[in-house]
Amino acid sequence: MIRFDYQEPTTLKKVFALMEKHGDDGRVMAGGTSMLIMIRQRLLMPKVVISLNRVPKFDKISYSVKDGLRIGAGARHRDIELSKAVKQHYPLLHETFRKVAQPRIRNMGTVGGNLACGDPLTDPGASMIALDAEVTLTSSKGQRTLPLDEFFIDYYQTAMEPGELLTEIHVPPPTRPSWAHIKFTPRSVEDFATVGVAITLNVKNGFCEDVRLGLNSVSSTIVHARKAEAVIRGKAITDELLKEMGEVAANECDPTDDNRGSAEYKRDLVKVLVPRAFHEALQRIG
Repeated sequence: MIRFDYQEPTTLKKVFALMEKHGDDGRVMAGGTSMLIMIRQRLLMPKVVISLNRVPKFDKISYSVKDGLRIGAGARHRDIELSKAVKQHYPLLHETFRKVAQPRIRNMGTVGGNLACGDPLTDPGASMIALDAEVTLTSSKGQRTLPLDEFFIDYYQTAMEPGELLTEIHVPPPTRPSWAHIKFTPRSVEDFATVGVAITLNVKNGFCEDVRLGLNSVSSTIVHARKAEAVIRGKAITDELLKEMGEVAANECDPTDDNRGSAEYKRDLVKVLVPRAFHEALQRIG
């Protein structure tokens, strides 16, 4: 481990002051589960690490019927997994977060750090896209809000500007009551997914009124598969359309070969898993 100065500011104002003071020499850390690995590997070599652990209410999770779910960026994966509001009103998030790594990691890693890292292999982003989530980005100059599917730009790259922090995730009240999450991995569910699929549905009288589809581990970013959604939205649900939906989703992906499978293998998985996730969501409707 390299040597660095460690700061624990107690307000966001002090966090921004330290960020401005140290510039490129400083790095903000939430849970540290990813950053510390990158520092050990010399991918990051900060002179100052600015911890967010002592910022009050940075990990707050709140829910209201009108506004939906608000998650502070410092909330741990385990906190979200065990939240009563999440279990009751956002079961897709509960299912997703219980599959993230292992309990020791979930007790340390934060949702803000997960999203801000921009890693396309992680699970929460795809499920939050399927739930129409948006993120709040804050700097010393003010705040702005972005839909989560506009936040991911490229591999390990997000829309955050210099001096900004991801401070909150807002998930609106659910409008598509049925859902499914498939994390396909050849080893343990604690590993990164070879392909991850998250879907939410609103179905009436055999017609798909609305759908959202998020995919992870299949491109340089987490993918909102809009073209695949358009295949089935507003139409009577048939096996032929679901097969076409999977094929279109596969074409929206741009996977790479790695130790979890070839690009061709991952595309084939998307073709299979997207219709399977749709069927699982339909079964929840009954």
